[in-house]
Amino acid sequence: MPTTPSGMYWDSHGPPDGPPVLLLEGYTGQLIGWREGFCAMLSAKGLRVLRMDNRDIGLSRHEPEGATYTIADMADDVRDVIDSAGLEKATVVGQSMGGLIAQHVALNHPDRVAGLVLFYTTPTIAEVNERVFQGDVVIPQTQAEAIEVFLSGNRDTASPAYDYDEEDQRLLASQMYHRNPDQSGVPRQRQAVRQMPDISDRLPEITVPVALIHGRDDALISHQGSVRIAEQIPQAELHLYPGLGHEIARPLWPDFVATIERTVKRAGEHHCFE
Repeated sequence: MPTTPSGMYWDSHGPPDGPPVLLLEGYTGQLIGWREGFCAMLSAKGLRVLRMDNRDIGLSRHEPEGATYTIADMADDVRDVIDSAGLEKATVVGQSMGGLIAQHVALNHPDRVAGLVLFYTTPTIAEVNERVFQGDVVIPQTQAEAIEVFLSGNRDTASPAYDYDEEDQRLLASQMYHRNPDQSGVPRQRQAVRQMPDISDRLPEITVPVALIHGRDDALISHQGSVRIAEQIPQAELHLYPGLGHEIARPLWPDFVATIERTVKRAGEHHCFE
């Protein structure tokens, strides 16, 4: 699979001539966190689905010890993937930290973004649970430790209204470990999030179609983060789900796919009238 000249790894699924959607993972997440079944549902709608590993995780470039970067730098990485895929622009879909990055792509590279779908994100870290930034990051040294660190994190942020599938999550953690066990860059990702400025006042610059999806029971990023974005982008769709935590819960996949498909269609109509 391709890697950009700047070292960002990405893959592609679905019809190569379909409207492109680029999926961005969250903090510590590898691109396989966007599950194959979910991607297949999008491809079945005729969409070309691209996924990428953010820098410092998975098969993308890992920075040297002591390096620092910003969410805006990570947005530049997304632009590089859009370039590498030979695309003029894409609908960018980001979850959590990926949503922070997606907002910066739309603000800093507006000509490359057709639309935005933002899962449980925020324009300001004021809506991020403070415990994300507390204590040292545990860097797993073994597969067993990597699995337990992963599970301990997502158990705490699971949905009260939807069953937690520990077997499935354990399998994902194992797959990520085998794909690339190096998590030494996780503290650098955390620092990038921690230092992100409040971009609320810049959001009216975003004129492409936007859809926001957030759980009312998200313990990691308050749903007020998405409300803030909707207040600044009046044309944005806002979908708040009671009982949903910080996850793309499988029972809601059809809803989420429909929202992405609708945003792509809105983006196409918006592009026609530019």
